[in-house]
Amino acid sequence: MSKNSTFTAWCQVSDEMYSRADAHRTLGNAFHQEATVEIRQVLDEHAKRKRPLDSAIERTGKLFTANWNEQLKLKKRLHGLTREHEALFNYLENNKHTSTEKEKQKMFNRLTKSAEQQSRVDEHYYLVNMEGHQMRLKWQNTLKNCYQITQELEKHRIEILCNLLSRYTLHMSTFGKTLKHGQTQIEQTAQRVDMDQDMQTLVDESCNTAEDNKIEFLMADYFEEDAKSQMTQSRRKDAIKLKLQRLEESITKTKKDCEGIEKLMKTYAENPSFSNQKNLEETEELHDENTLKLDLLEATHYKLSLSISEPEEKSKTFQRFSGSISKWKDKVRLT
Repeated sequence: MSKNSTFTAWCQVSDEMYSRADAHRTLGNAFHQEATVEIRQVLDEHAKRKRPLDSAIERTGKLFTANWNEQLKLKKRLHGLTREHEALFNYLENNKHTSTEKEKQKMFNRLTKSAEQQSRVDEHYYLVNMEGHQMRLKWQNTLKNCYQITQELEKHRIEILCNLLSRYTLHMSTFGKTLKHGQTQIEQTAQRVDMDQDMQTLVDESCNTAEDNKIEFLMADYFEEDAKSQMTQSRRKDAIKLKLQRLEESITKTKKDCEGIEKLMKTYAENPSFSNQKNLEETEELHDENTLKLDLLEATHYKLSLSISEPEEKSKTFQRFSGSISKWKDKVRLT
């Protein structure tokens, strides 16, 4: 525990006990019965409650990491398939005047199979990316819930210590003149105990949230976005437009979900009897998740749209995520 008023008070108590060991023997026996057993019970209870929290954080963290790695593998595979498909397409286009009908049919069949395989992997990549979004939100909510529970446990512990200190002061008041000086010092220290201030100190020290608190998401990164690829401009635009259409459908659905949740929250606010605190918290948490999901979809849509925009259009384009998308090594993220 950091040095605060509760800690200082207990240091004063300890000093007086060492200096007057004989006079405190009786007090020590009483304190053992009233404080030690209770503190041990509190610590055991807190340890049991924290153990599943640590397991939950570790479990959700492993799932998120596994999804992250799977996304990178799928992205690499999709890029490779798209590159091979484009090479096959270009070969067919360049040799269609010199090839026989049988050769053309054979190449066309290969091109069709390649397109089907590319489409399957593309859809799988998109679904895994959306699944990663959900896992990231679940991990974030798990951390938030665990943090709140830990704060409650720490608050309970400080309350127990403050109550024990008050009881200790009462015991000391029964001693005679030989302990008057020590008793006065302990009482003065106990009176300076500020539980609210101690709680604020605990919150300030245990809160690891940075001033610039950001949540990072791994964004879908497609082969077609690279203007230097082997694809022609028209084929790039056509491919990206299909992905934009899929994103627009998801954005529309997510907006409807958000509107429905907001109406539900408004109903709860106007009619408290329709819900309870737990339902209200779950509804607010679901609203936060859908809002973050909508941000990710809109940012991905903006990024894809930008990749097929003309230079003069790019200079005029402004979007609230324009400063939040960054690329490093082999990843694109939204912060």
